[in-house]
Order: sequence, then C-alpha cells, then structure tokens
Amino acid sequence: MKKILLFSLVLISISTFSQRRKKQDWTENVRSSIDPHVKVMTVLGDNFLKDTFDYFYGFGIGGNLNLYKNFGLGVEYTYFLANVKNAEKFGYLGAPSMNNFDWYVFHKDKITEDFFVEEIVGYSTYRMKSPYLDNSGKFSEGNGGLNFGAKAIYTIDNEGFQQVVFGTKLNFYNAKIGNQNPDIADYYSKALFLNFSLAYRYNF
Repeated sequence: MKKILLFSLVLISISTFSQRRKKQDWTENVRSSIDPHVKVMTVLGDNFLKDTFDYFYGFGIGGNLNLYKNFGLGVEYTYFLANVKNAEKFGYLGAPSMNNFDWYVFHKDKITEDFFVEEIVGYSTYRMKSPYLDNSGKFSEGNGGLNFGAKAIYTIDNEGFQQVVFGTKLNFYNAKIGNQNPDIADYYSKALFLNFSLAYRYNF
C-alpha cells in the first residue's frame, strides 16, 4: 500500500512539474516591442489618388506582441501628409492628411543571431481629411483594405533589446464610392499603396 501511495505521489509530482514547465516555456516566448517609425508611401495603378497625389509621408508608432514561438500580433498608427501634384483634380481642398491604422499577424524568421525577417498580413483602416479652401469645414472620408508585407530587423546591442527595422508593405484601399459605371467607381474608390518604413524597435 505504501509503495502504491509513493508511486502515485511521484507521478503527480512529475505531472505537475511538466505542466509548470510547459507553461513557463510558453510564457518565455511572449515578448513585446514598441516601434516609432517614419514612412513614405506612393500610390500604384490607374486611379484618382495616383493622378492626384505625388506621394505621402508621415510618422507614427507601432507595437508587437509575440504570442507563441515565432507568431504574434501587431498594430501600427501612422499620420500621413500628402504632396498634391494635381490641384485641379483634387478640387476645392487643401492640406490633405491621412490617419492610418494597420492591424496584422506576423511570423518571424531568424536568419542569423542579429538578423531577422518578419512576414506580415492584416487589415488597414484609413481616414483622409482635407479642409475646404474657404474654411467652411472639412472633407472627411473613411475606408479600409487588406495589407501584407515584410520587415528586415537588425539587432544593434548585445542584449537584443534594441533593433533597427526596415519594412515594405502593400496596402489595399477601398473607399466604396458608388457609380453606375463600374470603371468610374473603381477609378475613384480603389487604389494600391506601396510604403517603405524605417523604425527603431525596443523589446521588453
């Protein structure tokens, strides 16, 4: 009877230790980061935004949460200003700006001890604003679309807390503007953004 009780206690102890070890291994993989960044973005394709704007430029901040092994979730906010190349097509508006949020899932690959690559896919939301030239109010338009891209990450300290991040991303833009002619509707509502970013990442 004593042997059975002792054997049972040993099994319970091993099981408890194993569960704690598994939980610890999972939590050891959880790591957060914060990324202040600058971005430059251009419009691709045949559309109203391509014909109106030369490029967008802006700054913002992002954050990542590594959830399990090499997978995690991230979010970025960027405030963009636009360089207008065709004021007549843009209309009776001035000083355009855009608030952009990108939510995404990422996967990280370790290339060397100091160099990593992240692949990302997610969804973007946009809010473009411009004041009317007579100061009578503001034009505002909200929209969204998918995004995907990649980031190259280089560690700049021995502890691995500080990194430099270069990223490139494609953002799909859909303003949902309706028109009886589908070609006209697509011209004014759909676009593809290509952006490049440079960030300083701090891991904690």
